[in-house]
Amino acid sequence: MSSSLIRQVKNLFRIGPVRAFKEVVQLGDIKYGRLVGTDSYGNKYYENAEEDEIHLRTRWVIYKQYYPDPATLEESWHAWLAHGLKEAPTELAPENIVHRKYPVPKTKQFASGTPAAYVPYNTIKPKYASWNPVVKERSA
Repeated sequence: MSSSLIRQVKNLFRIGPVRAFKEVVQLGDIKYGRLVGTDSYGNKYYENAEEDEIHLRTRWVIYKQYYPDPATLEESWHAWLAHGLKEAPTELAPENIVHRKYPVPKTKQFASGTPAAYVPYNTIKPKYASWNPVVKERSA
């Protein structure tokens, strides 16, 4: 089924207005599903196995941070989100969980689109001058 208004309204009543608002801000959609698990970063993973959801959009993540950062996805959860695994990492035996063969250093937060985004050094003279108002004293 497509992303219809009827499905949106149903999901709004199922999850409530507060969570629906958060999901619209982060996902651009109102989704309903069961909480499958939480990773070490605090991200929450959901799944909806009902027929009212769009095919291959039945699994999603709600990031802990306001700005979503894909670098905070763990390997096993990434494989589950991409439908590489049928069972969630919380339902797998410890020896079946996907791990990297080498340690990966902690990544910095993805900063594009945030105030902390990288801005390269610029040697070109600005095309405009910022306005610095001069305030004169008022005469009485």
